[in-house]
Amino acid sequence: MTLEEEIINKAGNAMAREIDREVLWGMLKELGWIRVMLPNPVPPWQAAEIIVWVRTHCKNAHEQNGRDFLFEDAKDANWFILRWGAV
Repeated sequence: MTLEEEIINKAGNAMAREIDREVLWGMLKELGWIRVMLPNPVPPWQAAEIIVWVRTHCKNAHEQNGRDFLFEDAKDANWFILRWGAV
């Protein structure tokens, strides 16, 4: 496999994963999950702090991709917005 083919394959796989995630998240939103995107990019140290906060404080299922979050429970989403929405 040439370097060009490897790069194309990696890009294609990344695109496929992103499409799969968007389809899954769309289905979850239709089931009532709440999607929240942080308004601004966050530095790595703060991103780690946010992830720890979510794992500690959210009682129900949740998903995360970068600064994009999906919460099964509206209470978890609301607490997240109150804590991190102005980051």
